[in-house]
Amino acid sequence: MSIREIFKLGDATLIIVIFAIALIWSRCNRERNTEPESLRIVTANTDDTLSLFRDTLIAMEHLTIEIKNESAAITHSDCPTQQCVRTGSITTPGQMSACMPNGIWIEILGSEKTTDVISY
Repeated sequence: MSIREIFKLGDATLIIVIFAIALIWSRCNRERNTEPESLRIVTANTDDTLSLFRDTLIAMEHLTIEIKNESAAITHSDCPTQQCVRTGSITTPGQMSACMPNGIWIEILGSEKTTDVISY
């Protein structure tokens, strides 16, 4: 049995068309503007937005948030599990980090959010 008997001309054409569509779609998605613009900090009493383009250290009552090199991280917390500190830096629009015991979360804002496999 030869390859010509298994694959017909239409099969090869269909494979090439699907590959071309996938290539064009991936290039278009890569060219979208997903640059981070600001950091949103939400607590029980406030909802603030800060620039990511200026290095800042925010000392709150229960935790510390550091903005550095267009990324943000909860660097210190008095919560028992320290999950928020272990999350590390967030860098792309749509990413979040939260300290649930203290009721504080941070989110990177941008012109367009990116969706990863886990959050989708």
